[in-house]
Amino acid sequence: MWVTETDSGDRAALARRATELARAAMPGVDVEILWDGMWMRRVGADYFPDPDMFRLAAGSAEPNWERWAGQARKHLRDAEDYWFYLYKPRAGDAIVDIGAGRGEDVFAFSRAVGPAGRVWAIEPHPVSFAALGRLCELNRLANVTPLNYACMERSGELQIETLPVWESNYVRAGAPSAASYAVKGMRFDDLATERGIQRIDFLKMNIEGAERWALPGCEKALSRARYVCIAAHDFRAARGEGEEFRTLDFVKEFVAGAGFEIAMREDPRYYVPYHVHGVRRGGG
Repeated sequence: MWVTETDSGDRAALARRATELARAAMPGVDVEILWDGMWMRRVGADYFPDPDMFRLAAGSAEPNWERWAGQARKHLRDAEDYWFYLYKPRAGDAIVDIGAGRGEDVFAFSRAVGPAGRVWAIEPHPVSFAALGRLCELNRLANVTPLNYACMERSGELQIETLPVWESNYVRAGAPSAASYAVKGMRFDDLATERGIQRIDFLKMNIEGAERWALPGCEKALSRARYVCIAAHDFRAARGEGEEFRTLDFVKEFVAGAGFEIAMREDPRYYVPYHVHGVRRGGG
């Protein structure tokens, strides 16, 4: 029987029990659950901080062990499948990841560009940003610079709403709520100047509907980028989550206006056709 974190104050015992269950569910996988300032998974030599590890999904009686292992190993496949459709990274490349989350894509980007490359990983949510920092530290991703900002059209104080599925957290203006955190909004063009980000081989953006506010703050940076991939989230609007998520047409128009040839994908997965891929006209 599974025990939750709230059932036991002994994290060491809970980690041992979780590790036993994970290994029993995934024979042959070198997986370990541990506490090191936050909960995390180790799969082989790789570490993946997971602050929500013991939060069960609605209707679930126990954690999805196979997903744990899959999430820890799928970062390389996901990067290749979702983000590197047009762009194939080379050693020494510079990547900007706006909406880096807890860093599984960052892990793949870091390994792809190697020690001579650079990755700037920008994540607004403080919990996700803490996990991103630990991922970089534990996996020795020395070529990654994590930055705790929300990329917007103008600088200012904003709120990021925290949802049960953390990947769906989103930034908004207005008063705080019981589930929001304050975050500093900043134009990426200004952030790039401040941090000395010059060459951009690939810019990835995955910010849950905030593209409409972020892209106008990236105009100068986009003029220096060779490839982009921006995830629109119109499918969330179609699910009734709000018309603010309907940004696909805006993203395509903005990216084309910034000098990119656009490529879209037909794919049975509901979210993949909303990835807007672009290669600079006459370049690449």
